[in-house]
Amino acid sequence: MKNPDVLFVILDSVRRDRVSAYGHGRTTTPNLDQLASEATLFEHAYTAAPWTLPSHCSMFTGLFPSEHGVTNGFSDRSLRLPESIETLTERLSADGYRTAGFSNNPWVGSLSGIDRGFDEYVEWDLEIGVDGDTDISTTRDRLYSAAHGLLAQAARQPVFLLKRRLFTSNLVNRATRWLRATAGDEPPAFTFLNLMEAHSPYFPPKDAFEALDLSPPGPIEPRLLNTKLLAYVLGRNDLPPERRERVLEFYDASLRYQDRKLGQLLSILKETGRYDDTLVVIASDHGKNLGDLDRDGTPPHSTRGVNTDVPLIVKQPGQDAPERVSDPAKLTGISDLVTDPELPPTAALCSEEVALVEDYVPHTGRASEPTTRWRVLVDGTHRYVRSEDGREYLFGPDGGQLSGDQEPLRNRFSEAMERHVEALSERGTEDESDPEDLSRGIESQLEDLGYLE
Repeated sequence: MKNPDVLFVILDSVRRDRVSAYGHGRTTTPNLDQLASEATLFEHAYTAAPWTLPSHCSMFTGLFPSEHGVTNGFSDRSLRLPESIETLTERLSADGYRTAGFSNNPWVGSLSGIDRGFDEYVEWDLEIGVDGDTDISTTRDRLYSAAHGLLAQAARQPVFLLKRRLFTSNLVNRATRWLRATAGDEPPAFTFLNLMEAHSPYFPPKDAFEALDLSPPGPIEPRLLNTKLLAYVLGRNDLPPERRERVLEFYDASLRYQDRKLGQLLSILKETGRYDDTLVVIASDHGKNLGDLDRDGTPPHSTRGVNTDVPLIVKQPGQDAPERVSDPAKLTGISDLVTDPELPPTAALCSEEVALVEDYVPHTGRASEPTTRWRVLVDGTHRYVRSEDGREYLFGPDGGQLSGDQEPLRNRFSEAMERHVEALSERGTEDESDPEDLSRGIESQLEDLGYLE
């Protein structure tokens, strides 16, 4: 089989339950819904890790955090993928692909090593990280890239009110130039984007609220809401029900705006005649707890469905009829799916009866407290959570914790966990490196996103 073009888009922090293709009451994702009507929708897909950095590293390598070593960011090991671990982009490049990446997230790029193997790469602050020969960046883009360090440090409130949409729009525009530039080429093209409108803070345009029949915010509300939301993310205050409802409205409006940009990408594929023969993979790297669960509860909220259950939609080359898959799907299979055109999506993504999630707490923040590893097994109905010190929890279909009379089910999950852990230890990597120093620009952005105090 001829290697197809590939469009791989990560919708950062998108909760599965807020996507209209998965039944959400508001039409938050009409373009994604349209794609699902002629593609394969995985009803029970799970991330390998419930936050951006290890999740992306797992998708790009096919390995779990304990294997690739990028776990909780600051308090152990490293932020970067070891050079000894090949990424899916490096594999595609070796197979003759032309490759381009456009990232909205500071974790996803040179900071983590995910930019390896790309012919073109544009970083979160619009820096041209890898400059190829397709001329997708304008003179203005190049001037901005040259001054990105100063601009990144200066881009605080109120400039940040426009920053997210400006950056998202710019990245998508560059990606569309890339898609047009490579449409007539003989070598296949791999296009990757990370878009993060669903990651707080939220500044969706007014027309996104209006499209969902929601009340648009005034000039002050977005800044006030996001200031209070950041305090919640950092654990400084609660999220009262009335504020949480408004946050979810901002969240849904952000999804609607982001979906418009996704539609722009899909339209370019159709315009250039490459849509039918392109492998399209759309997923989220993790969900988001917006007041659904106690942030200080046990097991950690990050091990629960609101964070681990993600949308995943795959359109194979030539596919025009919808399919729904109920078997558990794991995002670690994306690497094989993208690099092996002979492999059916279900074989790459649903190879086992359960999916594994690994979480290392705390995630980031240069915390002095020790790191605790949690592992989760999910089968689409039940959820088994276990810490490295032996604490275990079993949750039913409604998300409620099951009582002690479920010993056969608990034992089945416990035995499955042992098998998975044994397999991980056999393949684990021993590579280690010292933690990286972060530039002030990146630290500033991570503070805005709630990763740093």
